[in-house]
Formats: sequence, structure tokens, C-alpha cells
Amino acid sequence: MTMPQTGQLRPSTPDRYEDISRHLLQQAEEKLFKGDALQASEKIWGATAHALKAIAQRRGWNHRFHNHLRAAEFYLAAEQGRPDWHATFMTIDSMHTNFYEHQLHPGDVRPFLDIVRGFCQEILETARLATPQIPELTTEQQSDQDRRLRTLTRPLSEQAAFGEELSPEELED
Repeated sequence: MTMPQTGQLRPSTPDRYEDISRHLLQQAEEKLFKGDALQASEKIWGATAHALKAIAQRRGWNHRFHNHLRAAEFYLAAEQGRPDWHATFMTIDSMHTNFYEHQLHPGDVRPFLDIVRGFCQEILETARLATPQIPELTTEQQSDQDRRLRTLTRPLSEQAAFGEELSPEELED
């Protein structure tokens, strides 16, 4: 593989991330058919991550680290007035954990496949086609959104991998 001149990997296009997401869902189904819950779990998580990367890439957001994906999902859920997305994302995140912890069997993982298919399709369609609903936010919710947006848009640094940077005011709290 040839590296770009800058020595940095270039992100894929949003359409490519969507294609990867769909491909990983297909692979997850194949792995479950073979009884491989471990690999199916990681494919399910990967499909979700790539769907979020497609949205982040379209919006010019950071999406290199796990905390970026979490911030993107939290931001989208609040933007669209969909707290159920947040609950779904946190449930799907358990698939990534299962890849390392080996605690779930194929029958435990199988229900997640349909959940992830629906979730990915819904967030991609909503983010691509709909104008944000931007519900009324409390001061605290708006502060959370502002913090997430900083995480998603600040220049990347070595510290970016270790979580969100807090403003001096947030540190005081």
C-alpha cells in the first residue's frame, strides 16, 4: 500500500464508509451462521462505526478515535431529538466489548444484527436527508452539545485520543 505524500492516511469518502458498513453487516451475518460470535460482534460494531464515520466525514467532523464516534452519536441523537439512538448505540457498543471479553454466544449476538441494520439505516438516512430538528435544549443540554461539537471539530492532537478536552469553566465544575 502506498502512503500519501504527507505520511498520513486519508479518510475514505462518506459513500465508501457506507459501503464498508453494509459489507460488515453481511460479514456479521455470515459469521453468525458459522457460529462465530466473537467475529460477528466485531463486525456489528464495525458496521456501526463506519456508518457514523460516513456522517462525520460529510459534516467535516473528527472520527479517528472511539470518543469521536461516541461524541458524533450523542450529538446526532440530541440534534434529532432521538434519545433512543443513544440507548441503541450504547447497547451496540457492547458488541465491541464482547470481541475482547468473549462473553456472548451466537444466540446472544444474533438479535443485535437486526438492531444494527435498522440503526445504521436510520441514522444514515436521517443525517443525509433530513434537516436537523434541533429540539429545545436546556442550558445543560446545549452545553453538552457545544462540548461534543468541540470534540468533533478541534484539530487533532496526541491528546485527542484520550478523551474530551474540557474548558476552564468545565474544569471548575
